[in-house]
Amino acid sequence: MLGRFLTILTAPFRAIGQLLRGAGRDARASARTAAQAGGAAVASAAAVDLLEEEYKEEPPAGIETVLFTQLPRPRLTERSASELTLEQASEYAQSAKGFYRFGFPLFARGDFFYEEVEQDYLNAALGFDKGSIDRRFLDVSTLFRRTLNANTRRMSLYWIPGVFLVVFGAAFAALFAENGAGVREAAGGLAPAPAVLFGAAALAGALLAFFIFSWPYKVVQQRNLMNLDNYITSKFARINNNFQVAKRRALNVERDKRMSQREELKEEAGAWTLAYHWFAMRLFLCELALRNKFYQVRRNTTLYWAGGVTATLIFAGAMLAVMALQGAPAPWLGAFAAAALLYIVLAGAIMRRASAVMFQVIESHEWSRFDIVGLDATIRDHVGEDKLQIVTFRDRNRIE
Repeated sequence: MLGRFLTILTAPFRAIGQLLRGAGRDARASARTAAQAGGAAVASAAAVDLLEEEYKEEPPAGIETVLFTQLPRPRLTERSASELTLEQASEYAQSAKGFYRFGFPLFARGDFFYEEVEQDYLNAALGFDKGSIDRRFLDVSTLFRRTLNANTRRMSLYWIPGVFLVVFGAAFAALFAENGAGVREAAGGLAPAPAVLFGAAALAGALLAFFIFSWPYKVVQQRNLMNLDNYITSKFARINNNFQVAKRRALNVERDKRMSQREELKEEAGAWTLAYHWFAMRLFLCELALRNKFYQVRRNTTLYWAGGVTATLIFAGAMLAVMALQGAPAPWLGAFAAAALLYIVLAGAIMRRASAVMFQVIESHEWSRFDIVGLDATIRDHVGEDKLQIVTFRDRNRIE
């Protein structure tokens, strides 16, 4: 029983040791070590495989990546508007047909977390299983979501309780240095009283937790989200540019065609029209996918915060029980309980800012989102212009 209790108490120290052993490695090895030590949900090998080229090109990582996983900016694979051809528009038109004919299930699986059900629909709508151009976007956003969650889990469930065990364990050991005799008696009355000792431990622990939160954790998380933000900004802007090109081609396709080319005109007009519809819908679906990922990050951040507070409370209760079994007087127990509560309140207040600290770097107002592409106005102008030309041509023939 004692061995199991010691194993639980030393688990954070062993995790910290595994993290620090990767200090001398390169960026990818550091990320892999941190993910394994922190119990990341996805293996680092997946990140290396998905972002292999990006890791080769990124500058050397800083010391903060020893403790938390940092991902580079993903490479953009979306075609630019200058490369958009009729053949590619026809490919997009086929993808649009697949989306518009997709019958999403009305009776979804009964999973505990509905976001997994929603993600299945988004994957199917964007053609994930068919190797669509948005598959990389879905993979990348999932990888960043898992990495952000893994870093937060490491901070909340390992570092916050770990710091508590270190500082209060040191105070605990000092207080019982002489076979249970108080520090004041063992040091000839010159050592601090238990209240001062535990209070100093609480403040020192809170300062250390704040330092870890403010430097390695915050820096790495914000860099991850900045890299993701840059990727999303570029991808959405390119989709929007493609939408504008396809729209212009659809509006003007008849200008370089003759009556003898009516079959070609029909096919080309249909391809460009479906293409710009699909570009707009892709923006909408990609936004839903991001909404799904960001929701999970916020939700899990709250759960990890609650888990870290609970774990620290359990450690505090265990240490308090050990002190009581060692015959510590009531003032000592009261001082320890008050100091432990102070640390938990301060550390909990620090970690409650995690979501705000992370997402404040996202510049979503700069994204070319679905609501600004003007699909409704495009459809109105397109249909209106075509109907106007038909009526004009009809009336002209009547007059002649």
